[in-house]
Amino acid sequence: MHLTMQRLFAVVLVAIACRSTRHTAPPISVVEHYATTQDSVRLYYRVAGEGPETVIAPFALYHESALDSLAVGRRIVTYDPRGRGRSDSVPANKVSLTHLLLDLETVRRAVGADSVALIGWSGGGMEMFVYALRNLGRVTRLVHLAPVAPRFVPYGGEMMRDRDQRTDTVARAALRRRIAAGEFRNDPAAECRASAVVNQPAMFANPARMPATPDVCRFPNEHLTPLGAYFGALFQSIDGYDWRDSLSAVTIPRLVIHGARDNIPLAGNEEWVTRQGNARIVVMDSSGHWPHYEQPAATIGAIETFLRGQWPANARSIGAR
Repeated sequence: MHLTMQRLFAVVLVAIACRSTRHTAPPISVVEHYATTQDSVRLYYRVAGEGPETVIAPFALYHESALDSLAVGRRIVTYDPRGRGRSDSVPANKVSLTHLLLDLETVRRAVGADSVALIGWSGGGMEMFVYALRNLGRVTRLVHLAPVAPRFVPYGGEMMRDRDQRTDTVARAALRRRIAAGEFRNDPAAECRASAVVNQPAMFANPARMPATPDVCRFPNEHLTPLGAYFGALFQSIDGYDWRDSLSAVTIPRLVIHGARDNIPLAGNEEWVTRQGNARIVVMDSSGHWPHYEQPAATIGAIETFLRGQWPANARSIGAR
């Protein structure tokens, strides 16, 4: 009897193992490289998956493997722009919107893709639109993932005020005192992490259930002093931007994914699709500025549907021509 039970147990284990093997997706290949721009800046990029379609998304430092489930039958290429993450640090005179578009073009050429789909998160949602605008025919589809609005005024100010209102003012004042006292003078990575603890919760729908996001503070480019100089130079090049008059020139399908609790007002992101027959918007409940971390299944599912050539079921158009 005891031997019979052992055999039965073994058969059950084998059956479970076989069933698990049949339903386990094959591992996704990942390779990492560097490419060099025309102005001699080394850019880090990461390629997940294989296939005839190539999707490119800036900010590998934030995405890491979050987009890898899209890499079935296609390549998902993430990269760090100049001055960010693993890529070369650069002086302020080498940071601008034009330079960032050169970075994307460098990566596109490095991976040998004649045409690409793009995923632009946050400010990248605006930057990827400008790339598509200036490279008509190179881009097949565009996902604006929690993007900034297509114009800075008034939505840039509204975004910052919303983040400020959601930030713990007591914790922020305490951090400023620690910085002024020189606590982080010899440890900029610790200063970066302390700042994230104070400032990052305001970007999530529910700070109490904030998902783990990559620790970007391990990269010197992301420490407060160089990052401040980077954004100072970048903002100079895009100050007062307004792309509304150019929306109709980009006729490829565009999908906006907006977190219902994002700091960026819904009205601002609706402008990306208003009266644009080729563009629709999806609003992710229980999500702030990081929908691919806060609502990963719904967000990645919507992107996958869109990349396959269909609109997600909950995508809506607004006053399309």
